[in-house]
This record gives sequence, C-alpha cells and structure tokens, in this order.
Amino acid sequence: MSTEQGTTAGTADEVPARPATFRAVPMPALIAVGFVAICISPIAFLGGPWFLAFLLPLGLGWWVVRTRTTVDTEALRVRSAWGSQRLAWDDLAILRVVERGWVRAVRGDESELALVGVRTRDLGRVAQASGGRITMPTPEEVEDAAAHQRELEATRMRIARLREADQRSDQQTEQTEQADQQTEQPTDRDAADATPSEGSERA
Repeated sequence: MSTEQGTTAGTADEVPARPATFRAVPMPALIAVGFVAICISPIAFLGGPWFLAFLLPLGLGWWVVRTRTTVDTEALRVRSAWGSQRLAWDDLAILRVVERGWVRAVRGDESELALVGVRTRDLGRVAQASGGRITMPTPEEVEDAAAHQRELEATRMRIARLREADQRSDQQTEQTEQADQQTEQPTDRDAADATPSEGSERA
C-alpha cells in the first residue's frame, strides 16, 4: 500500500516517509476523561476508600494515551495498555482487511496481530509511512478481496449446514434401527411362548 512520491521540476529527490500514528480513540477524548474526573471529585474527596474513584479516569486516560499503532520505514509497533509488540516489515506476509474492526497484520507463520486504530480507510497513510514497503491496493483489488472473504464465509456456512444434515441423518438412522430392534424382540418372545403350548396340545 504505497503512494507515488512526487518530484519537482524532474528532480529525483523523494519526500522522506514520515512515521504515522493511529489511535484507537482520538486524543481529544481526554477532555471527556477530565470531565469524568470532575464529576466524581465530590465523591472522591469524601476521604477514605472513596479516593480510589480517581482510578477510573486515570485508567481511561492511560488507555487513551497508551494504545496506538506506529508505522515507519522499519516496522509496525503496536502498543496496548500493558505491553507492546514490534513487527518488522520482513516478517510481514500480508495485511488482512476485515469489514468491521482493525486491519490485521499476518506474519509468515500465519499468526495475526491487530493493528490498533488502523482501519481500511487508513491503508493509504500506512503505505506512505512504510516508505514503499507495501503498495496501496486499487479499489478493484479491495473489492475482490471483500468478495473473496464473502465467498469464504458462504463456503463455511454451507459446510456447517452439510455437517448438520449428516448428523440429523445419522440420528434418524439410529432411531430407525432402535425402533426395528424393539419391534423384533416381542415377536421372538411370542414365538418362544407359543412353542410349548403347541407341544402340550399335541400331547
């Protein structure tokens, strides 16, 4: 997902790629966190354990500031509230786009890393920040990928329905066999009971 670098007057100088940062929640959300802190202040200043109520806005503020994805020419860096992960471009296989949720980076071993704050509309910025490591897909490629994903989901649903039908068929077969066995058992007993009586009559 890369964009072409512009040139001026036929020069070959390229604009250096700048790191891009993507956040799960925009930084202006800290205003709302501050508002929450103000609202709980009367309760928190009652003293004692009530002062721990300030942990709520502090935790929210920490999460807003901490969680983000940073993209540069060297790697993808994903920071969560309590840790961080680094994925070098050489270890990246593909970027998987999902209809709802964040873009996922797929490693060579097929493990995935959710890129916090990166959505489909941000792929252009990711490509530009990568410095040419990836190329921006065309709209046709994006549509083909979405169609392929829908086909996979439909195939999974068809397979699940076939399995359910097979299970129902097996259950019906077992019930039929059990019913046949139950009907055959009384007949055998009747024949066994009838044999002595016939012998006694002949006697």
